[in-house]
Order: sequence, then structure tokens, then C-alpha cells
Amino acid sequence: MIVRLQRYFYILATMKPRHFLFLIFLAIIATACVDNPYDSESSATVEPISNIGFTYLQHDSAIFIAADLRTSYSGSGFTEAYMVWYAKSGFSLATPDSVLLYDTGVQGDILSDDGRYSREIALSSLNNSLVYGDTGTVYLKLMATYDTKIVTEIDSFSLGNIMPKIDSLIVPDTLTLPLSDFAFDTLRVMVSDPDGLDDIKWVAYKSLKPDGTYANNGNYIYLYDDGGEVILYESDLITLTSGDEVKDDGTYAYVIFYDSTTPTGNYTWTFQAQDWGGNFSPIVSRTVVVE
Repeated sequence: MIVRLQRYFYILATMKPRHFLFLIFLAIIATACVDNPYDSESSATVEPISNIGFTYLQHDSAIFIAADLRTSYSGSGFTEAYMVWYAKSGFSLATPDSVLLYDTGVQGDILSDDGRYSREIALSSLNNSLVYGDTGTVYLKLMATYDTKIVTEIDSFSLGNIMPKIDSLIVPDTLTLPLSDFAFDTLRVMVSDPDGLDDIKWVAYKSLKPDGTYANNGNYIYLYDDGGEVILYESDLITLTSGDEVKDDGTYAYVIFYDSTTPTGNYTWTFQAQDWGGNFSPIVSRTVVVE
């Protein structure tokens, strides 16, 4: 290496001045012709709109949209970004919704000034909405203005797995304790899922007792859609099954039994279902008075 450097400096020292200046000129020209990979303005692979994300927030009846946007494009500074929403109608829809996106940490945007513009939008605020059970594909455009320039990216997303839903309950309002022995009653929960009843993984409830503690150590108490095959309690006097009448019909049942020692007061029962996609139904609550 030392020998090479000595030779290089020897060549420079022995060159005529005009040759030396010509060499410097060639070096400048060569440098100017090389693209700088760190210069985002000169890189054709970097788009002004990228990493578009969409989430259907089923529990909140809302959608969430986000995208990364550059602060400048083709020599123009960023002005604003907005989503054009076509829902399930496709890009031929004549009257889509138009919603501004933010990078200010408000209206669903998580971090301000991070270059990711986003927004959580209530479906009730959109003319083109979604309803429970909708499946298939939704369509949208991300549009950004850079001074007088408008940049557009189109995208579509699958709604994917839809959460289950508790349609109705058959639950007693009041339980009267027996003077002796025990009594029982049957809880029934009717559940549906747009992806089919086979997609329902479980249906269960939790029981908050009058003293503020939970029955079953706070764990779920599972209901059954088994046609009464499961035996919950068995003795010489009685056999209690799950209480379900028809197997795999979307009605889940559970037989509760209680006696004179059961604490009286107000109980809060919270019911929920989960499907095999990991989605939970909204919680449905009931107050039951034990007297």
C-alpha cells in the first residue's frame, strides 16, 4: 500500500499542470454522474406514498387507514393527504367518501410528525359503509398533494375473518334460593358467525358475585352446543347435562344449579364468544338478582 501511494504521488508530482487540472476535472464529472443512494429525491424506487395499511375495527364499527408520505416530491413540498373510500363498490363508484389523514397524533394517528399519516374513521360517518357480516374486498385510494401536483396510489384489502356475534340470550332475571336441597336453571346463548357456525371456537361467560369476586376464580365458564352429551353433575339422585337440545345449531347452553347457601345479591354475568380466527364478539352483560 505504501509503495502504491508513493507511486501515485510521484505521478502527480511529475505531471504537467494542465494534465493535473484535466485529471481533477474528470474526477468531478465522474462523481456528478454517480447517483447517491441516500438521496431520496434522485432515487426512482422511492415513491411519495408507501406502506399503505388498512384495518377493519369490527368492535368499534370503524376502519383505520395509514400510509407513509414523503415531505417532498419532484421539488415540491407536501401539502396534505387524504383517503378516497369506495367500500365494496369498486373504483367505478361515482360518489366515494373523501377523508383527510393526519400526522398530528389525533383522530387515530399514533405518533405525531413521524411521516406516517393515518386516521380512525367511524363507519357511521361514511356514506359508503360496511355492515356486520360483510366479507370480500374493499377499495380505496391514497392521494397526496405536493403544491400543485397530485399523487395517487390505489389499493384493495380483504375484510378477512369476521367476528362472531351474540344474537340473543335466555337468562333469568331473578333466581330464588330453595329452602332445602338445590335448584337449577338453564342459560341459553344464540350465536352467529358470517364465516359459518364451524368457525365458532367457544362461547362462555363470567360471573361477578355480589362481594366483588368472580366465580370459578375469574375463569370462563363454557357453554355447550353438544346436544346434551356433556354431563356437568352426576349423583345418585340426579344427572345434569349441559342442557343443550340440538347439537351444532348455534345455540349454546349451560345448566346452573344453586342451593340455600348461595350468596344473595346482584350478580353480573358477561357473555362472549371467540372464533377460530381469534376474533372476539362484543361482550353482552346481564344482571341477575339472587334472593
